[in-house]
Amino acid sequence: MQEIETTLPIGSVVGGRYRVAKLLGKGGFGAVYQVRDQRVQQNIFALKEVIDPNRKERKRFVFEADLLRRLDHPALPRVYHVFEDDKNDRAYMLMDYVEGSSLELLRQRQPGKRFSVQQMLGIMGPIMDAVSYLHNQKPPIIHRDIKPSNIIVPESGNEAVLVDFGIAKEFDPDSTTTAVRHASPGYAAPEQYGVGTNTRTDIYGLGATIYTLLTGVVPADAFYRTTQLGSKGTDPLTPIQHFETDVPQYIADAIYRAMALDMNDRFPTVQDFWQALNAQPQAFHSHVPLVIPEPTVAQSRPAIVNTPIPRFDNTTTFAVQRRRETRRRLGVLLLLLLALLAGITAAALLLPAMLGHQRAQTSITPKATVAHKPTPTPTPRLTPSPIVTRPPSPPPAPVGYPNLAGAYNGTIIDDLGPIRGNMSLSIQQQQGNISGNFTVSGGLIGSGPFRGYVTNKGYIQFIVQSTGVNPLFFYGSVQANGDLSGSYCSLDSAGRCNANAGGYGTWAVLPETPGS
Repeated sequence: MQEIETTLPIGSVVGGRYRVAKLLGKGGFGAVYQVRDQRVQQNIFALKEVIDPNRKERKRFVFEADLLRRLDHPALPRVYHVFEDDKNDRAYMLMDYVEGSSLELLRQRQPGKRFSVQQMLGIMGPIMDAVSYLHNQKPPIIHRDIKPSNIIVPESGNEAVLVDFGIAKEFDPDSTTTAVRHASPGYAAPEQYGVGTNTRTDIYGLGATIYTLLTGVVPADAFYRTTQLGSKGTDPLTPIQHFETDVPQYIADAIYRAMALDMNDRFPTVQDFWQALNAQPQAFHSHVPLVIPEPTVAQSRPAIVNTPIPRFDNTTTFAVQRRRETRRRLGVLLLLLLALLAGITAAALLLPAMLGHQRAQTSITPKATVAHKPTPTPTPRLTPSPIVTRPPSPPPAPVGYPNLAGAYNGTIIDDLGPIRGNMSLSIQQQQGNISGNFTVSGGLIGSGPFRGYVTNKGYIQFIVQSTGVNPLFFYGSVQANGDLSGSYCSLDSAGRCNANAGGYGTWAVLPETPGS
């Protein structure tokens, strides 16, 4: 399957009915558009497109559509129509559209790039319920790609919605189907790299998502955690309190259990995970409405200090639903019809009396019956604390930064191969800013200069402007003994981690010592 080269021009008509209004997003092999129904002008939809010279990909796309068409949950997208364009080797999926922001984008706008416990519980409540709904289908449905960029918070203030079922599947206990090429580093469970997945795979994704929301840092990749645990006997997953001391221990423990490398050690169901997170709900639930930050003006992002973690590829970011509004409108319409019926009945009862009074030449003008639109009783729901947008914080004071200046040597593993190569870093440091040169060998390419930063808590990230390949994004942590390790990915033209743009995997380097 070759990468998409062109998108549909604005104004073009798809399927003889849907006119393209604007491009919402573009991925490796397709795009998402906002379209207007020419037959019913007020109807606006999201149209997901896939370029499809590959029969296997078309089968997967049709499966995704059929999967969504039979689901009915307020936190899952609604699909209306699936059709194909054989002439241009494209397939389309028509979905509800509501303007909204991905949870990853909202996280990037928060102070410290993280949410409070109250906000997390309010946002993730509908998502946990949706995943539980999927797992209770017959047979169970596994999403397999739960992460912040696949969760949408509509601007209307409705509850969050889980999107992008591109690698979902019905669970077959006898199957060992994996999704290695589609796994998102940091959020994918270890079994997605080699053995069969089941419903506990989604529990890992939920745990990793909540870890990111509370700490502001994507957790160490499961594959890297597994290799480090096997070689060094230690889990490189940084404790949550290292980033945020206000997170209660019982919540941290629940997250660690959800992210257990052995799937049998995780919670058996999503409900069990949610109950563990709400072991003391009275201390954290808030009824303050969610405030969505205003969109910010797009600016260039050079690879320097405070460069945000790029969003992972997600071509269905804006495909969410409007079924709540539809149900409310139907309820109001039903009430109006009942009021009209009551008025007709009253008129029929008054008609004989009116005719009798006509003989006495008495003219009676009946008063019009006014049907008041009742105010619907709001459904109680968990609402997170306000998300407040603040100006970017100034760089931290020049104290307490790990000293990284020097040379490092180690290994890098491309998970798409997998290919194991050698890498080295030559780092210069000025307070929290780092720069230098990255070199790689052993069957891998991408050497070049890099720039990035390190925090006083030991988090490190940098972007390599590679030669001959897309930029490489590295992130990880500084160990107590001075070693550096973490995960990396290739960035696409939109600055997002995208396996189709190159590769992704793990890395680890040691300080170079004299005479080594």
